[in-house]
Parts: sequence; structure tokens; C-alpha cells
Amino acid sequence: MTYCCSDLHGCFDEFMQLLKKINFTNNDTMYILGDNIDRGPKPIELLKYIYEHDNIISLMGNHENFLLDYIDSGFDRSNTFDWDENNGKITRLAFDKLRKKDPVLCKNISDDIKNWDLCLVLEPFILSHAGYNTAKLKNLPSAIELLSEMTADDFLWSRDDFFKCKGIDGYITIFGHTPTRNIMTTMNQKPSDDIWVCPQYEDKIGIDGAIAYGGQLNCINLDEMEFVVIH
Repeated sequence: MTYCCSDLHGCFDEFMQLLKKINFTNNDTMYILGDNIDRGPKPIELLKYIYEHDNIISLMGNHENFLLDYIDSGFDRSNTFDWDENNGKITRLAFDKLRKKDPVLCKNISDDIKNWDLCLVLEPFILSHAGYNTAKLKNLPSAIELLSEMTADDFLWSRDDFFKCKGIDGYITIFGHTPTRNIMTTMNQKPSDDIWVCPQYEDKIGIDGAIAYGGQLNCINLDEMEFVVIH
């Protein structure tokens, strides 16, 4: 089976509960749409677990991008204000601890993250952390090739302008980044942490259930389009 979840934000124990609930095996594949770190208590445990399991594939999230900026700066703490403002301190301190305790593992995890994709296409699904920039689709045939026109920020930081607008024809985009409760509020729907399906175009599915904020961990079985929830 092929599964998809997002925005674990250091909630390692809940992720373990999810894998147990779906009876995840070596024959299955789990795609995580980024933001495994920050906010929650066990970001390094998550990164280590992903690194150790070839059938758990994470995409890049904006929070991992903060971590890579920190690594690329030579671990310069004077440049971490934006990351710390986005609840990154817990990851930064844990990563510094790992760097001293096990530098080889730290480098291996760092190198692994650097190879994470910004976007994946699994027919008929597009997977990305935040969606993409729908403004780049205007006045053009809405074709899958237009994903090559997107920047890293388009995949990592898109919000209202993505989920309010029509996406690429013939594909369903599954994304995280914006908690579904916030999407529903923006769309004048009754807010909840449940998976959100775009009611107008039916071409987007938001799955960030805000687990790190007391919400829930949402997961989709992509083969059977079944939803699984961990509270």
C-alpha cells in the first residue's frame, strides 16, 4: 500500500501509532509532505527514523529548509532568528547535540535531507508540501509540465492563492503546510482538523491536521483513498 501524511512536527510517538494502526510493513511506502521537525518534542527521532527506512520518503518542507540554511551557514546561530520565530529552537538544540554526540549520523541525516524532493508526481497525484503557485498557470494550458516553472518558495510557502484557485488539469494535489482548520476558516467552512477536499474544483486535498497544536495526524491510503486519523 502507498500512504501519505504531512507536518509531523516532531510528533514521533504519534507517527509510530500511525504506522502501527495501518500495519505498515516493508512492502508499503509512506510519503511525508515535509515539516517533520520543530514544534513537537522529538524532531531528531523522526529524521533518524526516516533516514533508516528506505520506504519512508519525505519531501522538503519549509522547516527542513530552515535547518538546511543553518547547516549551510556552518551552524551560525546569528542567522537563526526566522527559524526560531517558527518554533525551530527545539530542533536546533537537538541537532547541535546530535552533531557533537554522533557527527557521522548527523552528516548522513543532513545529506539525506538535501536530497529530498520539493514535489513528486504519482499519477494522478501531485505531492508537495504547500502546493504551488497557481498564478503561473494563468493564460496557459494547465499542464503538468508547468511544475518545472515553480520555485522552491512556490512549493514550500504557498497558501491561500493555491488552495482557493484551480490547479493543474487532470491531477489531484495533496498538500500540507496550512492546517486544514485554517483552510476551512478561509473558505467559510466549519473548521475542523479533518482532511479537506476542495469543494469547488475537487483537485486538491489538504491533510495537515495540526497534530503539533493538539489536533490530529491525518493519513491517506492512496491506493484505496481511505483516510486514517491519529488523535
